[in-house]
Amino acid sequence: MMLASMTAKPVPSVEIAPSVLMPMLSFGITMQHSLFLALGGRGLDTAFDYGDKYQAELGRAVATSGLPRSAVFVTTKVPCCASSFVKDDVYSNHCHARRSPEETAADVAHDLSVLGMPFVDLLLMHWPCDSTADTVATWRVLERLALDGRARAIGVSNFNASAIESLLPHVKVRPAVNQCGFSVAGHSGIRYRNQTWGRDDATLAACRRHNITLMAYSPLGSAAPGGVPRVLSDTNVRAVAAAHNRTAAAVALRWLVQQGVPVVTQSDKKEHMVDDLEGVFSFELTDSEMARLAAIR
Repeated sequence: MMLASMTAKPVPSVEIAPSVLMPMLSFGITMQHSLFLALGGRGLDTAFDYGDKYQAELGRAVATSGLPRSAVFVTTKVPCCASSFVKDDVYSNHCHARRSPEETAADVAHDLSVLGMPFVDLLLMHWPCDSTADTVATWRVLERLALDGRARAIGVSNFNASAIESLLPHVKVRPAVNQCGFSVAGHSGIRYRNQTWGRDDATLAACRRHNITLMAYSPLGSAAPGGVPRVLSDTNVRAVAAAHNRTAAAVALRWLVQQGVPVVTQSDKKEHMVDDLEGVFSFELTDSEMARLAAIR
């Protein structure tokens, strides 16, 4: 039986596709999804490349939560191969060779099987392939699976502005979401592994132009130069946090959600989960504070 929720108010949501509401805060790669649900969280995020252990744990957390499946928003991702984006990524050693659309469909079937679910709420292409043609071929699979009821919405991840512009002329279903690393001090386009991975203001602008919801992973700066300590120790972040009697983490997350950017975060600590779920949505930054945080490089 699920523990009683400790969160007084539900996390706000955003409509990413017709009648598809995604929480503004989701919880990512971890083994603590049951605790997150018990504390009132409702958005869970995983991926084929995170491995079966994490996907199976997420599935068990939902199944044993006492919540109806419709109350939990589940996101998973599948790779687009071949891709030099992930050539050094420990999760993606299988992605050097071109993979067929049938293999992509098999990846989705594997995800659903491990999760123990007939569908997910959001299915993402984890990164673009090296060629537009291969990216489009993979996207066609996601479109078909959405029509078959395997995903309520589909989208992309790690697509920069140019990758979005290259894909859109070929789609029948517009991506609902683009999940990228984005944070205070981590939105300037500084290159990462020879790619921007969409971690820049130009990508946010492109998403807004095409009515695609940008979702931020690494929202506390782990994908930014200097990492999380760079963000949470910044004097400007700490000054704003002190002014609102909030944590630096809550301020960094608030800077995103106040722009309409949902976040996916993670922690093994209950107090961090509570701060994410309660502290982020209980105050508002001023325009000058938003600009102050945006200027951090």
